[in-house]
Amino acid sequence: MGCVVCATRGGQGSRAAQEWAIRHAQETEQRLVFLYVVNPNAVGEVDDSMRPAIEAELAWVAQVLVRVAQQRAARHQLETEGVVLLGDVREEIVRFLEQQSACMLVLGAPRGTTRNVFGDDAIEQFAQEIRQASGVAVEVARPEAE
Repeated sequence: MGCVVCATRGGQGSRAAQEWAIRHAQETEQRLVFLYVVNPNAVGEVDDSMRPAIEAELAWVAQVLVRVAQQRAARHQLETEGVVLLGDVREEIVRFLEQQSACMLVLGAPRGTTRNVFGDDAIEQFAQEIRQASGVAVEVARPEAE
């Protein structure tokens, strides 16, 4: 059976996504996996000697945020898995969805975004890219809905 994957990071959008994913996993009795993808290139230009330390710190922060999400789910008596990957966010999410035979991905919209009638804000575009690349349903949870 497939699973629900909740891509997480910090912020209210991630909390909305986590809460939505927890409810959905409970209702459908599906396995829930919290995924955080660390993109080491997001920090910009850094001295090569610093890159390993920066990647280690980013991975540590990611582990903490994944554990917070898992604790949130545990308060709802839901056991979960937590995974931290390193690489390009889109590529790693698509690869992970395929590896897990996921049936759904939940993304959190950044605070302040609103559902555009045409779905043309950045998170909707990202969701559509993931949908097309993976064939997996993508739900965008918004902080205003929580």
